[in-house]
Amino acid sequence: MKFIRLNDRTSSLILGMKGVHVDDPKEFIGKLREEFPSLTVQALDADFVAGFEHLKSILQQSWIAFNRGISYSKKLDLELIVRVACDSQINRALKTVGLRSETMDLALVAIGDQKNLKSFAEAMMGLGEISDSVLKLTPKKETFLMRHHGISPNLVKATVADKNRLAMILSEKANLLRV
Repeated sequence: MKFIRLNDRTSSLILGMKGVHVDDPKEFIGKLREEFPSLTVQALDADFVAGFEHLKSILQQSWIAFNRGISYSKKLDLELIVRVACDSQINRALKTVGLRSETMDLALVAIGDQKNLKSFAEAMMGLGEISDSVLKLTPKKETFLMRHHGISPNLVKATVADKNRLAMILSEKANLLRV
């Protein structure tokens, strides 16, 4: 669980959840949003997250683009989906990285004031096991994401970064969707 400050009044929470049962994706996210109307909430398939750095970068890109009026979507929660999927088509992005009717590992993102984010985190403990391990980039996940996004091993090797190179590549790819 990580808190990220976005500006003076707004922060965000990134939370990994292991083995969450989702009966109906629209109902699942709808209940979260209904319970926390002052927060922007999104749930993603954790298999598409290349580590905390990846999701943090996507969150910051989305926040800045949304506030500058240059986002891909008219809603911040959808902006996160589009950028994680690296796909400017919202429906396709939702099918790729959104929730499915099954038991799955989730990456939850909530945006709002610190007090409400803490309440959100406490409420999520009842959904399943809080585990940031589902966000980590494992060798298996790295292979899957490279294949899914068409990223060659040579590109990863050529990327100048101290840590998670794939997260940097995917973040940049998300930033350049319109180019």
